[in-house]
Amino acid sequence: MKSRWMIVPLGLALLVSAKVFSADKDETEKAEKKFECTCPISGKPAKESACVEMKDGSKVYFCCENCPEAYKADPKKYATKVNHQLLETGQVVQVACPMSGKPINKDATAEMGKQKIGFCCEHCLADFKEADDAKKLEMVFGPEAMKKAFTHQTKCPVSGKPINPTAFVEYKGEKVYFCCPGCPKAFEENPEKYVAKLPQFKKDAAEAEKN
Repeated sequence: MKSRWMIVPLGLALLVSAKVFSADKDETEKAEKKFECTCPISGKPAKESACVEMKDGSKVYFCCENCPEAYKADPKKYATKVNHQLLETGQVVQVACPMSGKPINKDATAEMGKQKIGFCCEHCLADFKEADDAKKLEMVFGPEAMKKAFTHQTKCPVSGKPINPTAFVEYKGEKVYFCCPGCPKAFEENPEKYVAKLPQFKKDAAEAEKN
């Protein structure tokens, strides 16, 4: 009888230990996940502490305290590289082919640095692969490509979860993305409840406040 009662505390102790180990593992993984992106000025690894906030709220990171001054002097010169960094830091999400604006084909992808870029078809993918590095950067992160293929909206306005590029609705000329096919209904029933969470409409809100 005595030995049977000893088994229960031991089992509980093992269970608690497993939970503590799991929590420690999660914390360790978070700590090991380093901030990684490329300075648009030097091409060197950027630091999280050296950054400039743009008008739309996006942040640009640099390798040192001197590079931000070069960026501020001529932002357009570095715009394409900054757009690439926005993807590196998760501030934008790809939602379409950068060349055609059509939906992404999961079988037509290519690596660009540490990011995977999707295309609509093998033809667009082949054109990308044939280009040199400078051309590839422009094809994917140039101003026109960014308009076609990326959104600054990274979270579903209803659930707060990461967006699914295939779940969206059109609202006031802009695409609003959601995490799943179920969330658009809640948005359409009361869009004004969620608009403040969407970067697509921050510019309109700022202009309305000025007027």
